[in-house]
Amino acid sequence: MSAGHLATRCFRNFLYSVRPRTRAPRKAYRFRQFSELGPFRALEFERSIVQSIAARGSTPRNSKEPRTRIVFFDEAVAFGGSVVVLAHLLDHLDRTRFQPFVVTSLDAASVKKLFRTEDVLCWFQPRLSYAHRIRWMSRCPGTGEWIKRLWAYLFTGIAFLANLPGHIRLFAKVWFARPDIIHVNNGREGLIAAKIFGFPWLLHFHGMTPGFIYGTYDVRFAAAAFVSISKYITEEAIKLDVPADRIIDIPNPAPHFERSETERAAWRAKLGLDDGMVAFAHVARVIRWKGQLEFLKAFAIASRKCPNAIALIVGDDVEGLSSEYPKAVRSFVVENGLQHRVIFTGHVENIVSLMSAMDVIVHSSIEPEPFGLVITEAMAAGTAVIAARLGAPIEIVEDGVSGLLVDPTAEIEFANAIELLANDAEKRRSVAAEGQRVARTRYAPELFAQRMQDVYDAILKRPTSSK
Repeated sequence: MSAGHLATRCFRNFLYSVRPRTRAPRKAYRFRQFSELGPFRALEFERSIVQSIAARGSTPRNSKEPRTRIVFFDEAVAFGGSVVVLAHLLDHLDRTRFQPFVVTSLDAASVKKLFRTEDVLCWFQPRLSYAHRIRWMSRCPGTGEWIKRLWAYLFTGIAFLANLPGHIRLFAKVWFARPDIIHVNNGREGLIAAKIFGFPWLLHFHGMTPGFIYGTYDVRFAAAAFVSISKYITEEAIKLDVPADRIIDIPNPAPHFERSETERAAWRAKLGLDDGMVAFAHVARVIRWKGQLEFLKAFAIASRKCPNAIALIVGDDVEGLSSEYPKAVRSFVVENGLQHRVIFTGHVENIVSLMSAMDVIVHSSIEPEPFGLVITEAMAAGTAVIAARLGAPIEIVEDGVSGLLVDPTAEIEFANAIELLANDAEKRRSVAAEGQRVARTRYAPELFAQRMQDVYDAILKRPTSSK
């Protein structure tokens, strides 16, 4: 037995010895029973989840039945898509049936903005996080594979010791919360807690990496269910041998938003935008794969024929992973004489409000996008969209109807789309109106929350509450 397994067993035995006695004993741990079913019976169990959701049955709930306790793990250390989606879910969760507990690694200001105080079970901020790991690996003293591997092992050992007190505190809080389900929204701590204590859990796919699927714990047959944010992610998961019968597609929600002309005028005045200017805003973290340079290259071409067009770069590298790319973006603007045509706003808090003040929102990721939350947020704000046709955006945008799809690496094609929307106000209005209709019907947050609640009910073999 390894030292890690011995420590885990000792820690679990300690928690069993001090577990609270006031609550009725839990039913047999479904997760352990599930893991003992074997792969074929496990697939039959998961098929019942999908069938339960499809049936959309409705059974009155006994008001005396205790609420389902769910611990949500999100280990993002900076503001991003996964925590925004989690906040939407908690805002629309049926609190008469579900009691949420959140484990988060965000800064205090973001936690206060996104979550209710009573929902936060543990503010878990590891001394060494994945952001530190990325910076550590960037300083590897060699280029050989064995040197990189040793360098990674060294960080893992240091991080384990540095984060051990925080992990003990975190896992103790999870144990005493005694959840019915663990919802792993982002990170690995949730699945480790589920493995230690035997709680049933689901994994929310906000992206797809082989290292996560096949990492320390092979998650393919461990989770009670997988929630995928797009068909693209589902297909990628199946390629990595995640059983298709376990995956449930639930796209991310879009916020409710009512456009205010007063707010729009205030934003444009603050940014120095005249009424005659057509504002194209690229909203994303300023990191390489988000494609700010590709947007600016296309904009530089289109701007020659569109003197009224203005570009905005909204966002920054909030995780501080690299300073080189933001510098390269600013250098491109200077080298091409675009200083008076490009505005850098930095990070913006009320992003959907700003989007509503823009004429076009641009998405130009040069790698396949798992979902593209900025697209549905822009549609909800009633703003026209240009999006990259890589990954999930093709599921969201109907080209020429609810937005325009482009290859962000094809400068002329991208520039033509910018030119079209810069010069055709009626086209901007038509795609914006259709996009807003799609956001309000297909991506309503209430629908998202209800679908998630059906998954929880199905995992616990309860009748769904959908009508």
